[in-house]
Amino acid sequence: MLQKEKVQAALDAIEACCGHCQICSPDCPISIAKRAMRGLRDDLIEAEETEGRT
Repeated sequence: MLQKEKVQAALDAIEACCGHCQICSPDCPISIAKRAMRGLRDDLIEAEETEGRT
């Protein structure tokens, strides 16, 4: 669970750096980082749920 909390903290920090532009480009480094961290967070949640079922 600690790893998931760290990923969420990193995601919150990335969100704080975002300028919330009118037109967000998929090439924006902040957008790329958000997608990557959301994917990691989702993978951790899925792994946690899978582990709980076992």
